[in-house]
Amino acid sequence: MNILKFILVSAAIFCISIPALAQQTLQSDSARKADSIKAYALERALEVKKSDSIKKTKADSLKSWHFDGIINVAFSQVSLTNWAAGGQNSIGLVSIVSLHATYSKNKISWLNSIDMGYGFQKLDNNPAQKSIDKIEATSNIGYKAFDHTLAGILVNFKSQFAPGYQYPNNDSILQSNFMAPGYLTIAAGLTYAPNKSLSIFVSPATLKYTFVENQALANTGAYGVTPAVYDSGRLVTPGKEVLVQVGAYFKGDYTATIMKNITLSTDLSLFSDYLKNPQDIVVDWTTLIQMKINKYISVTINTELIYDQNIMIPLYNSDNIVIGKGPRTQFKDLSGVGLAYNL
Repeated sequence: MNILKFILVSAAIFCISIPALAQQTLQSDSARKADSIKAYALERALEVKKSDSIKKTKADSLKSWHFDGIINVAFSQVSLTNWAAGGQNSIGLVSIVSLHATYSKNKISWLNSIDMGYGFQKLDNNPAQKSIDKIEATSNIGYKAFDHTLAGILVNFKSQFAPGYQYPNNDSILQSNFMAPGYLTIAAGLTYAPNKSLSIFVSPATLKYTFVENQALANTGAYGVTPAVYDSGRLVTPGKEVLVQVGAYFKGDYTATIMKNITLSTDLSLFSDYLKNPQDIVVDWTTLIQMKINKYISVTINTELIYDQNIMIPLYNSDNIVIGKGPRTQFKDLSGVGLAYNL
């Protein structure tokens, strides 16, 4: 009888405890689910906050940049039929790209520009000749020393895209090519930039490298490199392909809207070699004027003036025969009507 009572009591306790245990298990599972939901919500909130922070950082970074530029393609054509005044049929194309990107935040400023141009003209059945061929990139980073003035380093690179030949007498004599010449200027100095239109850089400590990556041109001493040494017509020492100069450097850039729909961009570079004829200053001055007709069509005028005592220009007599070479003032003027896009 005692055994039966024990069995009945145990069974009763078991039956009573099962619902309690089940309820406790359900409450524990609910708590775990609630904790899991809270953890997921917290994790999502952190991810959203992190994403918003990244977006804000990117937006702030973009606000520190200023971009502008010009992309222009101009065409020209002359077609003559039984034209009594004479002339030649011709077709030409000139493309110019001028882009600027400026970063400014706190006391750091970084000025970047790239100018490229390529064009050709073709007269009747004659081979096409280049009218413009230019690559120039400049990067100037500085730390604000005082109002509108930065102390920093400027790097400038210049070259061209395609080979250039001697005209008008012989189109088979190579005069230039990509990196022949190529110019690399590294200068430490001060930049004065009172506004977005004007930037003036002055450096008393400048390294200028002139590259002539064509051995035939280097052997002739083209663009100032040391020429080859010959003995009885036999090559003894090849010409050097690099000329290194140390001197002072000046670079001024000005871009502005001078009248409604008319913009002017001009760039003047000067260099004086401390070690050889410092009075012979290398001059490179380019100007681009754009007159907008409408959103996509404009008239452009592009000029460039160069004087470099290391560039020997052929001298011709009245019969177009070369009688010598020497440094001369070079000037180029291009104008045209074409498609234009302003950034």
